[in-house]
Amino acid sequence: MVRECATALALCLATSLLTTLSGCSLILDFGGDPNPPPDAPFNDAECAYKEPNDSAATAVPLEFTDVGPAAICSTTMGVDDHDFYKITVTASSMVSARISFVQSTTGDLDLKISDSQGIVLSSSRGFDNDEQITCPGPTPPCGALAPGEYVLEVFPASPGMANRYDIALTLTP
Repeated sequence: MVRECATALALCLATSLLTTLSGCSLILDFGGDPNPPPDAPFNDAECAYKEPNDSAATAVPLEFTDVGPAAICSTTMGVDDHDFYKITVTASSMVSARISFVQSTTGDLDLKISDSQGIVLSSSRGFDNDEQITCPGPTPPCGALAPGEYVLEVFPASPGMANRYDIALTLTP
């Protein structure tokens, strides 16, 4: 008799537990973009930040208050996206440019600075969550910048890479 009561009690508890858990449901949402990019860490507004700025000739002025967010987006017809920013140095001073992003296997970005003739003065090609160039500075090597215009370029570390980034520009007299 005890065995029958224990079995009935266990069955009763199991039924009660199942009844309590029966409020769970599965909801599938098929709305939104039918062809979202795989694991895209950025949106259209970030891709369009300060565009068009896809060459040194179309570089847009970068102010100290401009921080993004921006993005190097997927390739278009086999051509990687590059973002070019123009900075103006009015007196010999220390200039620091930095991009910050979340490192991933498909999203490593790099940074370089060139003079107005296109000669690369310094580049940062690390594997961390940011790239930084300070002129004058030893790592990566960069001399003092004379007054004039310079171009910062943000670009994918390897072909096909894309990622979102924030940018910071600092000028110290």
